[in-house]
Amino acid sequence: MKKVLIDARMVGAVPHGIARYVTRLASGLRGMAPDLRYEPVFLVSQDWPGETFAGFRQVRTDIAFLARRELWALPRLIESTGASLFHSPSFSSLPVWSLGIPWIQTIHDLNHLYFGDWKQKLYYRFLLRPFARKASALATVSEFSRQEIAPWLGLAPTRIEVVPNALEPELLDAPGESERSEVLARLGLSAGRYFFCLSNEKPHKNLGHLSRAYATFREGRGDAFPLVLSIQDPTPAPGILPVGGLTDREARVLRASAAAVFFPSLYEGFGLPPVEAALAGVPLAVSDIPPHREGLADLVEGEALWVDPRDLEGWVAAFSQAQAQRIPVASPEKRKRILQRFSEHALASHMDRLYRDVIG
Repeated sequence: MKKVLIDARMVGAVPHGIARYVTRLASGLRGMAPDLRYEPVFLVSQDWPGETFAGFRQVRTDIAFLARRELWALPRLIESTGASLFHSPSFSSLPVWSLGIPWIQTIHDLNHLYFGDWKQKLYYRFLLRPFARKASALATVSEFSRQEIAPWLGLAPTRIEVVPNALEPELLDAPGESERSEVLARLGLSAGRYFFCLSNEKPHKNLGHLSRAYATFREGRGDAFPLVLSIQDPTPAPGILPVGGLTDREARVLRASAAAVFFPSLYEGFGLPPVEAALAGVPLAVSDIPPHREGLADLVEGEALWVDPRDLEGWVAAFSQAQAQRIPVASPEKRKRILQRFSEHALASHMDRLYRDVIG
């Protein structure tokens, strides 16, 4: 049976968007295993102890994700596995002349071209672009990203498949009471009495703007709920609780128990946290940008609070509305529709078709 080697070296204890994309792809493929016409093989980091890829063959390597060494060492490793196809589900790219087999590239967005440093911009220009242009198939996570990436690559949009992120069905159900109590007690939080933002410190995430809005909202209020951020900050502002990177379990509890989830990004390729919040039935204040509108297209006006990402007063008002419990949540029917649209099976089925198209 032919092998499809899928790069999962970015998966670690603290998950992020691309890691979740890969782990949910694995979960979807696991459900399709009896019908697969090839063997999925996952390339994982040497010390990854997780059970994420249980049931699949795993190739362990000490070649770190995006390390300079991968440029010359990874092609040799890929060749040694006997794979018939390589899938890079991230912006990791290799010298095109040294791979020796066809490959599929998933490009989630172009945020590093707009918000990255000069090294990241050079990487996109001289490695990612030629690698992607010569791929046997291309994928991205939204129509918004497809319309941005196609002209950057000099290709027709039809050359790029839209294969969106997937959501966990467990988000429809509230976490168990013991699990909820343990996480909240450890962080000193009370259910329904804090705001939550699952994000990182990259410039396009716009957390500085959100923090300034929160500070304005908090002025003169003795009852303001704390704002919980999933970042490290040695000198947080009053009322802001930085909790660092979170496991999926911790994020699920904090999301489900929040008075509202805030997501103020200036730019996204997809924007997974707000869609997860809508699926979990949590009040949501989200930046009004095209990929968020696309991801939350199942909601009607009023089932989320839309805010211009640069509107400070708009975010201040959003905190006030959230604390007063004036942000409606998605209906149960909409939540089920969201899960159906972004299911693990839908992700895996679409990638399965691309894998079969390339390997024949």
